[in-house]
Amino acid sequence: MKIIDIFHKILFLSLPVMVLAGCGEPKFKVSGEVEGGADRSLVLEKSDFYGRWIPVDSVRIKSSGKFEMESDAPASPEIYRLSLDGKFIYFPVDSIESITVDSPAANFGSDFTVGGSEQAANLAAFEKELMALDFADEAKRDEFKKSVYNKYLKDSQGGIIGYYVLTKIVDGKPLYDPASASDAKYYAAVATAFDQFRPNDPHAGMLRDVSLQALRRRNAGQGKTRVVEAEEITMIDIDLPNENGKNVKLSDVAGKGKKTVLIFSMMNQPESPALNIALSELFDNFGGNVAFYHVSFDADQYAWRDAARNLRWTTVIDPAGMTSDALRSYNVGSMPVFFIYTADGQLADRAQSVAELREKL
Repeated sequence: MKIIDIFHKILFLSLPVMVLAGCGEPKFKVSGEVEGGADRSLVLEKSDFYGRWIPVDSVRIKSSGKFEMESDAPASPEIYRLSLDGKFIYFPVDSIESITVDSPAANFGSDFTVGGSEQAANLAAFEKELMALDFADEAKRDEFKKSVYNKYLKDSQGGIIGYYVLTKIVDGKPLYDPASASDAKYYAAVATAFDQFRPNDPHAGMLRDVSLQALRRRNAGQGKTRVVEAEEITMIDIDLPNENGKNVKLSDVAGKGKKTVLIFSMMNQPESPALNIALSELFDNFGGNVAFYHVSFDADQYAWRDAARNLRWTTVIDPAGMTSDALRSYNVGSMPVFFIYTADGQLADRAQSVAELREKL
């Protein structure tokens, strides 16, 4: 199995070029031992946003096998690699860190240990597991991707390892293919984590765009309704009380055979009555073929309850108000805003107005 040592080039075209920090900037250090590598040249390389690996430093390995290099810390987390005679060891760098790499020269790139951070250790473990994978076996490949998601991506909170894994190329093909319907959910999950934990990271926008494109392709290609499976990860669930004090989950409404609109708004603002009238008209136009799950963030819960009881769809309130986890999870900066879930519970699109929502439905 040939593992291509570049990020998925197509994905990088949508990102701005980052410039290495100048002199006087914070540094990170990478050091360790290459047994049997005395006097050989070891190169530190960084990937640019076009998939090219650029040398940033090099050293001669000491007679003891020891080496040490320093480089300017990246403005945002990035992947680096050590190169020795065409073999590579990869590791992430997040600001100021001290990374350790140990490997025998004879098996550089396949027999190694990486330390210094949890992400560095996780990336090394992923690389070794990938080397052992029979990539030609589709069933094993799919099982491997699920395992990688659960072990390294699910709780990564927007870590650079998620971006690296999603854009890994093996035998000339992406490990997680954004054009594949079955891989769309992985892009959606990692994109959501970046939006929530690292919204200003330059990788976040690309992942969000690729995720939505992948979801649209998948949903367009399915052409039929199916029940949401437990392993699906594209729904960002919400569990809040309705006007009667009973908690209702978004997953209780979405994925039940009809499109669902998730609405974020305030119920007691001057523009709220007009918004609710427009939503009522839209609701009627679809004749029961679209469900609404309406989340409000009003401080006056009594006034909200009176208004919510006049609406014919599911209405819930988030007592956290503007500090709501739901607002962060969905990367909401202004309201009202609308998110469209497909009939089988897949997040498919976003709209900023009722008119735009009508067009996208």
